[in-house]
Amino acid sequence: MRILVAEDELLERKAFIKFIRDTFSDMEVVGEAANGRMAIELAESMNPDVIFMDIKMPGINGLEAIEKINAMNPTIKFILVSAYDSFDYAKQAMRFGIKDYILKPGKKEEIVKALLRVRKEMEQESTLKKEKIQTEKLMKERFLAKLMHLPIDEEVKELQERLYPSMKNGCFFVLHGDSEIQTERIEKSLYQYIDFPFIMSTVDDRMVVVILTEEALEKADILKLARKIHVDLGEQIYIGVGTSYPIENLPKSYQEAYSACHQLKIDQGSNYGFLQKGKRDQTAEEIIAMISDEIEKGNGDQAVTIFKDYQHMLPVSERENLYIKVKHIIGTLNISQVKGSISSLKTEHDWSSFLQICGLKVEEYYQSKQFKVQITTYIHDHFHENLSLEEAAAHMELSPNYFSNVFKQEFGETFIDYVTKVRMQKAKELVENSSYSLKEISYMTGYKDPNYFSRVFKKHFHLSPKQFKKVIVKK
Repeated sequence: MRILVAEDELLERKAFIKFIRDTFSDMEVVGEAANGRMAIELAESMNPDVIFMDIKMPGINGLEAIEKINAMNPTIKFILVSAYDSFDYAKQAMRFGIKDYILKPGKKEEIVKALLRVRKEMEQESTLKKEKIQTEKLMKERFLAKLMHLPIDEEVKELQERLYPSMKNGCFFVLHGDSEIQTERIEKSLYQYIDFPFIMSTVDDRMVVVILTEEALEKADILKLARKIHVDLGEQIYIGVGTSYPIENLPKSYQEAYSACHQLKIDQGSNYGFLQKGKRDQTAEEIIAMISDEIEKGNGDQAVTIFKDYQHMLPVSERENLYIKVKHIIGTLNISQVKGSISSLKTEHDWSSFLQICGLKVEEYYQSKQFKVQITTYIHDHFHENLSLEEAAAHMELSPNYFSNVFKQEFGETFIDYVTKVRMQKAKELVENSSYSLKEISYMTGYKDPNYFSRVFKKHFHLSPKQFKKVIVKK
């Protein structure tokens, strides 16, 4: 915490500074001022967190200095110091949210209490600020994800009103690189050239950006913007762009940008631009590869988008190849097959449903795998603690009931049974190491009661820890 001491009496000022430095190792006195004007100047140049401000000082007094500093930086906290117990001063100070008022000569306990209270207030404000930033970040990510797909529902409208109330239009950019996308570099470039609010997110190996505007952007302006970003990022990046649409039609812009990005990469011509309908058609093999790639990533929506754009290039024989390729992906991952044969896929709707379901199954497979890795790691890191189902559910950001059901479905046993198994396996290893006592092993495996630990151990291995140890010693 950075502190500025504004006090016109030299001895008082030096005493304040010495006491703070001797008492608080985590607080730094960054400056001292003998009058109000100097306090204002130092507040601007040193940017303190807290200012001890004497009220009666020559020239600009403490309250006047506080008013000017507060206008300049309202986050700075003040602790008033005065030789006069005046309600009028306190009343004026309340206008700036000042709660601490120390009478001279300041008692050490009062100074300590004032600084600790201010520090606690700053910590609380910092926590609230971080929570607010995180909440807004999640809302923006949710807003972007919803704008990528139809239909645009009430939640989208609510998010738009809350985040960007004046923005009624927008367009999408989809960026893809030959190598791994450098998020920070792209973000820096976007902030440099885009003069409108935008949200960006990495989706698999692509960067998706939605630009939000009050009025619809002309195609020429969008293309000009894409060119600036492309020049800045270099030849290794492809930038597909979509037309500007009203919010309710933005998923169409995303589909255009996504398809354009695919087209640019395959054509190997320009590295940025809109979707060109008259360009060289992709081969059936390339289209099947594109669709299969999206299914393999669990992106059913993208697979459907590509299929709709290029279905005219897929005769019956090639659709059979696509069907075989997709079914092979599902089989390789040991996922239950989607019902229905190739003969049942006759219309665009049939194929869209098939691809959507396959993509969803792969997505659920990856989510399941991720769940198992995350919760297994968490249990192995915390089994020695008093680990509860509620704590584990909170860690996974799920309700206890839903977490319990998912856990049983994924592991084939209850959470408690699994944790017990992990603890017993560790207990067995520790018992085999004769350097630990039974009580120590009990605590090391998450049991505070050695007798209860022994009962669980015996139930699991059909021998008490002591009996188990004797068997090990005999061997």
